[in-house]
Parts: sequence; C-alpha cells; structure tokens
Amino acid sequence: MSMQQVFSQILIIMIYVLVGFCAGKLHLIDAVQRKFLSRLCSDLILPFTILSATSQEPDRSDLHDLLFSLILATGVLVGTTVLSLLFHKIRKTAQARTAVITGLLTYPNCTFLGLPLCLALFGEKAILYNAVMIIVFNLLFFTVQYSLFLPGKIELKKLCTPGTISTLVMIVMVAFGLHFPAPVQTAVSSIGSVISPLSLIIIGVMLSENRLSVIFSQRSSYPVILIRNLLIPVLVALLLKPLPLDVNSKMCMLVYLGCPCATLTSIYAMQLEQEPVLCVNSVLLSTLFFALSLPLIVLIGQNIL
Repeated sequence: MSMQQVFSQILIIMIYVLVGFCAGKLHLIDAVQRKFLSRLCSDLILPFTILSATSQEPDRSDLHDLLFSLILATGVLVGTTVLSLLFHKIRKTAQARTAVITGLLTYPNCTFLGLPLCLALFGEKAILYNAVMIIVFNLLFFTVQYSLFLPGKIELKKLCTPGTISTLVMIVMVAFGLHFPAPVQTAVSSIGSVISPLSLIIIGVMLSENRLSVIFSQRSSYPVILIRNLLIPVLVALLLKPLPLDVNSKMCMLVYLGCPCATLTSIYAMQLEQEPVLCVNSVLLSTLFFALSLPLIVLIGQNIL
C-alpha cells in the first residue's frame, strides 16, 4: 500500500463528505432525513455489506489472523476503557463526563468511516475484519459503555442488531464454505457497495448541522482527539508488531482501530443527556482531523510493522 493510494482515498472520502456537507447546507437533506439515512445505512445496507464477504474462501491462515485480530481488538477496547476509568477516578471527574470521554476514547468509527476506507485500501477481505470489530464493538458498547451512561443498567437486547445478526450469519457461512447462488450474491454485493458513499455523505450532512467555528473552539475536545486519533494508533501498532499476522491484516486492523470517535457515542450521549455538546463536537472534530491523522497512522504502521 503506497502513500499515493492513501492520499487518493482521503481525497475520495473528502469529496463524499463535501457532497453531504453541501446537501445539508442547501437543505436537500435535513436532520430528520439524515437520521433516517443513518438507520437505513446501519440496519439495511450494512448487513448486505457484511454478507457480501461470503463470496470469499478464507484459508486457515485467514482464520488464524481473524482470531488474533479479535483478541487484539478486545484487548485494546477493554484496556482503553479501564485506563480511562482509572484516570477519571483519580481526577474525581463527574460520572457523566467520565462516561462520555471513556466512550469517545474507546470506540472508533470502524463502520461508517473505517469500512469504506479499508474496502478501498485492502479489498473485500476488509469486510471480515470489520465483522471482528462489529462483534467486539457491540458486545462492549451495549454492556460496559451503556452501564457507564446509566450505572447498573445493561442493554443486552440491543446486541441483537442487524449488523450483529448478519455478522454471525456470515461467520457461519464462511466457516462451513456456504455461498449464495450467483444472482443472489451479485444483488447482495451491489446493495452492500452503497455503504461507502452513503455513510460518508451522512457524515458530511452531520458536519453541516454545526458551525465549524463552534466545533474548533471546543478546547476540551482536543485532548480526546490527540489520544483517539494519534496515541491509540501508535500503541496499537506497537501491539501488532510481535503478533503472527499477515502485514496487510495488521495494517487493516491498525486503520480500523485508528479511526475517529464513533458517532454511536454521541447518539447515546444526546439521548441520555450526558455532556452532549462535548460529545458531538469531539466526534465531528475527530472526524475532520482524521484526514490529517490517517497518513500518519499509515506511515507509522509501515515503519513499525
């Protein structure tokens, strides 16, 4: 993977985001429609994207890499959560702020931003690694993170999302070598391919709903972005170095785990009224800075791995 490819993909991503930004500013897509499109993307299109991976024939080494990636992703997300909670306990930070910052630091936007990027850089095999991220992300978010937002409460029923269910179906099909008939596979892949432009357009619309001057003036967001966009990817690269994984697998996981703050964190922060301004601004600012941090992440990965 050359840096030229990386910069080309950044340019493509920025064009999609710009289209969404303009659509929002011109009122072609409002906030209500953006929420509908987000749900369409996560509940309908994402499952097709995941199921399109059943066309692949992973060998034993691929399954070996996926298992190590699952362990790595779990370790990174759990470790980030624990360290954040310890830090804020020492600082005696308020519960709501602790929950929000922990969520922002721990969970990367590995689907709406990471998936289209990794698909372009690493091909369809990136879908398998996205499935790993979905499993870990959903399991921890709707148990550990949700209990931080609302202490003592765990939303196990929310683990049964279309993304999680389609991931489990895909794993079974890949494990047993099952495939869709050719016409069905073509339809599944075609629908699934929509996620790349649509998810990025949605991010652009979300950016258009906020004044950029206000987003950049949120000083408390910058430490979050520094850790989420730069420090965590560097630590992930160091953790990946000794693992017996294929180099492309390592780079794919590095990009996924180095993605900006997840939009799901801001959605729940707004719904539960837990520092919504800090959360939304951090997500948006982290997403904007990703255009700068991604080349650094790739460069660090190429030198370390």
